This record gives sequence, structure tokens and C-alpha cells, in this order.
Amino acid sequence: MKAKRVLGIGIVAAGLLLSALTGAANAAEGVWIGPDRITAQDRAALVQAIGVARKENPAAFDTLARLREDMPALDAQKRGRYVPVAAILKGLGKDALLPMLNELAVDAKPRGDMNDDAWHAWRVGLVEAVGSLRDGRAAPVLFALIDVTEMDTDLVRAAASALGKLGTDAAAQKLVALAKKEGPKQKGVLAGMGDCRRLVAAEALASALSAHPNAETAILVARSLGDVGSAWAWKTPIIAASGEEESVRRTAAQALVESYLRYEGEARTVITKAVLMVDHPSTPALVEAAKRSARPGDQAALDALIERFKNSPLHP
Repeated sequence: MKAKRVLGIGIVAAGLLLSALTGAANAAEGVWIGPDRITAQDRAALVQAIGVARKENPAAFDTLARLREDMPALDAQKRGRYVPVAAILKGLGKDALLPMLNELAVDAKPRGDMNDDAWHAWRVGLVEAVGSLRDGRAAPVLFALIDVTEMDTDLVRAAASALGKLGTDAAAQKLVALAKKEGPKQKGVLAGMGDCRRLVAAEALASALSAHPNAETAILVARSLGDVGSAWAWKTPIIAASGEEESVRRTAAQALVESYLRYEGEARTVITKAVLMVDHPSTPALVEAAKRSARPGDQAALDALIERFKNSPLHP
């Protein structure tokens, strides 16, 4: 009798263990991370907000679900390499934020029959669309994403860009720290942090370009400097609110001009375009200063840069 009781207890214990393991395996997760990657306090707040939104606006969740179901068909009809998911999601407006955060990090269906390109487009597009909303409620998810993201440059770039668009001190410092850390994420962070239009981000990018990296990395950094100092972007009130426009754009312009002669070919072309994007008033003086120490053959190249600057469409 005693042996039977022991055996029965063992069977129950084994069943409980199996149940626990099965539950862990089937735990809800988003398409990038699971909610366990977010702190308990932030996770509770997010799950509660998603629950309220699902009751108050179920249509937003249904719309996102239908779009996901349509991904294989959209992928089959695409014209470029990837379905423009972010552009589609942006059309849904702010009501899509919580459904997208739920899909990213809380409770999403398995991948299903999406091929590699469709799955990639879906995941990257979700992050890009969340970033475009510049909503602080996304911060816990975006911080978690940038920490655990896969080592795919597109995915890291999307996470860095989305985090940078929040424009907070914490977001900027996080990106700067990651940009300085060598490793598989570094290029993706450098490529995306141009959307973090804060002085510390501009200085980090300037430092990266002044280190004279290889042409491939220089192209990424130059594009981000063009973005971070973009004269057009700084006309947006939400970006201009930081009060750092002058210092950010000057930092970007100086780094770009100083690196102009260090590169040729595509890298120089990208640097030129970035200089024109930043369009800082100090650019002519920066070019003249560079000419004074340039070799005779390089002075002509600098003259060509200043001519392009003077004839830029941004000038009246």
C-alpha cells in the first residue's frame, strides 16, 4: 500500500513537471521577444494597457491580425524585395500602437506559413511603425528589443531608429553606449541612430567617422550624420523641442566636411549628400578651412563641394 502511495505521488509530481515544462514552451511571446524580457512593473502596465485597448477598440487588433494573415499574399505580389509593412501600418494611426506592441513583445501567433522575406518584412515593419509614432509607452519594449535583438543589421537598425525617435536622454545614452561597443550590433546601431537627434548622438557619430573607418562603415555613419543634422527634420516641432538644433547640425557638418577628402567613390558621394542635407550655415567656412591644409589636387574637390552646397535646392 505504501509503495502504491509513493508511486502515485511520483506520477503526480512527474505530471506537474511535464505540465510546467509544456506551459513554459507554450508561453506567450511576441514576434521579437517575450514579455519576460520586460521588467515586471513595465510588463504589468503594458499588459493592462493592451487589455483595456482590446476591449475599447477591438477593431485595431482585428485590422492588424488581418494584415498579418495577408502577408503571404502581399509578399507574392510585392514589387521590391520586401513588402512595405511600415508604410501600411502607419496608415492605421495611433490606435495601432498597443496592438503592435502586443504583436512585438507580448502575445503573437507563431510564424505560420510566412517565408523568410515576409517574416523579415513583418518584424522590421512593426518596429519601424512603432518608432514613427514617437510614443513613450513603447519605451520598455524598444529598450528590450535593442538588448536582445537578433544579429541582423536590418532588425538592429529598425530598433535603434525606433528607440532614437523617442528623443529621451535615456534612449540617446543607450544608443551611444551600443555605438561604441564593437560587435555584430554596432553597424546596425550606427545605421539607425541618425533618428536620435540629440547632441550626444551627433557627437558619437562624429567620433565614429573621425576614426576613419572602412568605406562601408563610413557610408552608414555619414548617412546617419545627414539624418541627425537634417535641416528639414529639424523644422519638426517635436524634434526642435530639444533646443539642440544648432549644436547638433554644426557637429554633423563639421564631421562630414573634415572626412570629405578621406574617402573616394560612393563614400564621398554619400558624404556630399549628407552635407547638403544638414545645410548648416558654417559649411562654407568649414570648407575654406579644409582648403588651407589640402593638397592642390584636393582643393578642386573642395571647390566642387562648396559649389554643390551653394546650388542646393534647400537654398532660396
